[in-house]
Amino acid sequence: MIGVGGRYFKGRDEKKLPASRVSVTFVYTRGRFNTTPHRMNKAKSVFIVLFLVLINLSLLHVATLSWHSPLGPGWIGVFVLALPNFYLFVWMFMRRRARTSRNLHLLMAANLTGIALVLTDPGMEADPLPLILGNLIFFGSIAYIFWYSNLGERNNAMLNEGEKLPVFELNTPDGESFSSEQFKGAAWLLMFYRGNWCPLCMTQIGEVAARYIDLDRLGVKVALISPQPETKTKELAERFKVPMRFFVDTDFKASKKLKLVHENGVPFGLKWMGHGEDTVLPTVLIINKHGRIVYSDQTSNYRVRPEPEQFLEVARQKLGGAES
Repeated sequence: MIGVGGRYFKGRDEKKLPASRVSVTFVYTRGRFNTTPHRMNKAKSVFIVLFLVLINLSLLHVATLSWHSPLGPGWIGVFVLALPNFYLFVWMFMRRRARTSRNLHLLMAANLTGIALVLTDPGMEADPLPLILGNLIFFGSIAYIFWYSNLGERNNAMLNEGEKLPVFELNTPDGESFSSEQFKGAAWLLMFYRGNWCPLCMTQIGEVAARYIDLDRLGVKVALISPQPETKTKELAERFKVPMRFFVDTDFKASKKLKLVHENGVPFGLKWMGHGEDTVLPTVLIINKHGRIVYSDQTSNYRVRPEPEQFLEVARQKLGGAES
């Protein structure tokens, strides 16, 4: 959309005006520009790798310095900044829980403490490196919390509660075709996960596996869907001894139809490990035996995910008397 002389035109209208009389004002409309999210996601995929390298090298450098001489306030500040950020990623990879708080208040408190130590270091002029590293970690952490983790506003109407699940095609890890129509006849929990590389996805799958018996007693089957290669899905399926169904979204056929494709959502470099560049937006749906959606979680933050108890509560309340 463009603004011309106080009026707005769409489509071909703007081409009908003489160029000499046109003053253009670009108007941002949420969700209208396709290239910006693509480039933004590409920047995010590179950012997360650089940020992890930064905090690891900073900790290594601080450890080396502390071995030779006492640390000044600036380097202590760098340590206070780097360590909690490092621990956050270690904690996620240790698969303690599949979620964090949205704004990570404790991490923000550590960030503020660390940057305060850096900025009040009396030796800043003699050695500016703590100031440089401190600011990079501080603003990098803020970018991670409020920018990288944010998936944008998601309100996919076709996946809202009460809607019929659209028809789409999947594949089993063995390459056999599977239609979403085959979900009918039973209640299903459908989890679209990003891939084996995502620690929170793996933890969330583990949580569902741990409550599989409870879900099964309530008549709910589990389907786990990812666009990752079949070999990766086979590896994952072999880890769990419960009869959950694993599916491959080959060529993003299902994700495209459901508008769940996350372009450049895979961290930079993982494509050379067989994960590709694109992935799926983490989404959980529960459908009844008629294929109608009774629960939909379209998270706007990859670190904020529903508790397994929510799935059980939905099964208890909505599946017994769910309408057709």
